[in-house]
Amino acid sequence: MSTERKAYRTFVVERKLAATRQAAWDTLHEMILAGIGNYAADGVPAPHGLGAALRFRLGGLDLTETVISFEPPWRRVYELSGAPVALYQGTTAFVDQGDTCLMSWSLVIDPRPDGSGDSFITDAERFVAGFVDRLEMVVNSRD
Repeated sequence: MSTERKAYRTFVVERKLAATRQAAWDTLHEMILAGIGNYAADGVPAPHGLGAALRFRLGGLDLTETVISFEPPWRRVYELSGAPVALYQGTTAFVDQGDTCLMSWSLVIDPRPDGSGDSFITDAERFVAGFVDRLEMVVNSRD
């Protein structure tokens, strides 16, 4: 029996946003739709909910993001397929802080042992950080 432990890679971006949790949640989903146009499959509730699927290209890869947990306006968890990693799950979460909220976007990735997905992981981390930066700008500009 193997006792080898997985060496997951984690990445977390947090931002205090000058908006309520609901407003920040709504803005996140508006930005997702603006970036992709439409879902490949609507979720429950439509369009963003459980089972929603986004298809897009990144770095020459055809990727599918599928929502695996949807708890508005608090938490959204998705799994990415088509990436050169054994596992990729992302979570966005929003916590009320009075008239503002704390948003976090975290990734849990199981990289391939041969390192073949390392550049993809770096690109994914850069994309998430950039998306959160843009979300912060949009939310804060709506004051």
